[in-house]
Amino acid sequence: MIEELTKFWESEFNSFAPVAHNLKDEFKDRWVRFHSLPESKRYPEREQEYLEVLYRHNTVLTELCGTDKVLVVLPEFSESEVPSKPNELLADLFNSYELWCSIKYSEEDEVEFYWHLYVCEVTYTGSELNELFRLVANDEVSNVMVVIPSKKVVFHPYDGGADIILESATKRDSLKENHTDWLSPHISEL
Repeated sequence: MIEELTKFWESEFNSFAPVAHNLKDEFKDRWVRFHSLPESKRYPEREQEYLEVLYRHNTVLTELCGTDKVLVVLPEFSESEVPSKPNELLADLFNSYELWCSIKYSEEDEVEFYWHLYVCEVTYTGSELNELFRLVANDEVSNVMVVIPSKKVVFHPYDGGADIILESATKRDSLKENHTDWLSPHISEL
C-alpha cells in the first residue's frame, strides 16, 4: 500500500509535497472543483443537504474508480516532528492505517509545523466513505485525500466541495461535462 502510493505520487506529482489543499494551484491544468451543494452553499444544515453532499461525492468517485480499492490519506497536523496518529476523528473511522510520510510546513511567521500523513486501504463500492464525507462537510477534518493509483486520480473533499486532480486535461474536461451544474460560476472556478 505505501509502496504503491509512493510510486504513484512520484510518477504523477514528482517532488510536490502531498498537501491536499495545494494541489489545485500546482496542477491547475488537470484540476476540477465541484461544489457539494446547489448555489455553492458551503455547509449543509439539514439531512437532505447532507444527502446531496454524499450523492455528489459518491457519484464522482464511482465514475472515477467504479468499485475498486482506494487509498485514503489521513492527516495529522502537529508541532511535533514525531508522528503519533491521525486526527482522532479519523483514527476512529479507520482503525487500520500506516504512516506514509511527514512534511515540514512553515507559516509566514516561520513557526514550524508538520503534516504526518497516514494511509489506509478501503474497498470502495459506493458508500464506505460517507462518515468521512460528513466530517469533512462539517469542517471537523481537513486535508484528506482519496487516491486511486490505478486511475491516476486524487480526490480531495473539503467543506464545500471536492478538488479532483486527474491524469490529463482531457479526462478533466470529460468529467466537467458530466457535472456542469456542480461547477463554480466564478471565473476562477473556485
